[in-house]
Amino acid sequence: MPIISHPRIASMSLTLRRSLIPAIATLLFAGPFARTAAAQDDKVYPISELTNPPKLSSAVQAARLISESYPADLKSRGVGGMVELQFVVDSKGKVEAGSVEVVDATQTALGEAAKKVVARLDFQPGKLNGAAVKTKVVLPIIYKP
Repeated sequence: MPIISHPRIASMSLTLRRSLIPAIATLLFAGPFARTAAAQDDKVYPISELTNPPKLSSAVQAARLISESYPADLKSRGVGGMVELQFVVDSKGKVEAGSVEVVDATQTALGEAAKKVVARLDFQPGKLNGAAVKTKVVLPIIYKP
């Protein structure tokens, strides 16, 4: 350590070192946790690993969107069906655009309609120990004539 002879400079140097201690401690202790949190931000969790699963923000809005998406030709012919979709809900409760897949559909047209609906839904995000995380969701949608 260099010897500082001027009292004012020595005092500034000591003050600077003291002010850096909390910053360095924060980096040392929070650094590993910050990397873990960032790594978890990219991970997609299955519902079974969460403490709180995602929930629809509004079941009424979801029902309205599903009803409006029912293809008119199938509805008029009395053709209903079931669609099973899989997608990722991000940590803000939004459905990730490219993640929506039709797992099963009794009618192709219903599957396409359901994909458009899911992209417009809002969710309360899934949580793991209080932290919002990305979650893989499987959602059945039933179209009744």
